Amino acid sequence: MGIKKFLSWTGIFIIWLFFSSCSFPSAQHLFFKARKLYDQGAYLEAIRNWEMILSQSPKSKWADDALHWIGITYYVELDLPERAVDTFSRLVRNYPDSIYAPQDQALIAEILRARGEYARALVEYYRYIKLFPEHPRTPQVWYQLITCLFEIGEYQTMRTQANNFLKKHPNSPFADDCIFWIGESYFLQGKFDQAKQYFQSYLEKYPQGDFYLNSGINLARCYEEEGELGKAIEHYLQLQTRFPSNQVLNSRLEAVEKRYQKKYGRKYRPPSP
Repeated sequence: MGIKKFLSWTGIFIIWLFFSSCSFPSAQHLFFKARKLYDQGAYLEAIRNWEMILSQSPKSKWADDALHWIGITYYVELDLPERAVDTFSRLVRNYPDSIYAPQDQALIAEILRARGEYARALVEYYRYIKLFPEHPRTPQVWYQLITCLFEIGEYQTMRTQANNFLKKHPNSPFADDCIFWIGESYFLQGKFDQAKQYFQSYLEKYPQGDFYLNSGINLARCYEEEGELGKAIEHYLQLQTRFPSNQVLNSRLEAVEKRYQKKYGRKYRPPSP
């Protein structure tokens, strides 16, 4: 190739680069332009600018930011949850190493669960645990999976997941809740012996736990269901010393005392110390 021809092609290339740079704003420029539009409430125009980043610069460091904000805009501002799910799914699929990927995967599951699409939500919870097994947020998402299983009555699977959770995260802030839900699932299935074990375990291990009162009431209810009304009354009375004004507790105690009196023809007398 002659020097003149080389210089000619070089000039053409430089001119092409110049006009290309003039024709297409940088990804960074588009991102912050979109953020300004978002702050002004021009949500669709903001999405259009973020989508331009994805079409023109899909490998830009701003691409995953753009996709995340598109999903947030659909979900939070435009109330289009299915589009948000599709957008977050694109991010997790196309940018699995993005800092947004764990958060957006969790959002997919939560959006579907809020819409009552439990089967799809469960798939996404399991996907999160598979994709991000060591992420700091994983115990929380795992716990959400457990409560979702409880919510739809999948008690055996829920107990399996909860027990696996307790083995791996025995000191997690969600460990006490898992023990409660296992006990509750057994109670709802009429398996009172197993339920009592978990409620009693909760009371002993977590005296300050959020479900302490519920565990105590349900333990007493197990005794009620088994016909051991005296033991039920004893447990209610113990709880009453700590929660004297709780209406649910007081109502249950009053009801079981009436049952006891009707059955035995006398009021319950606590055993002598």
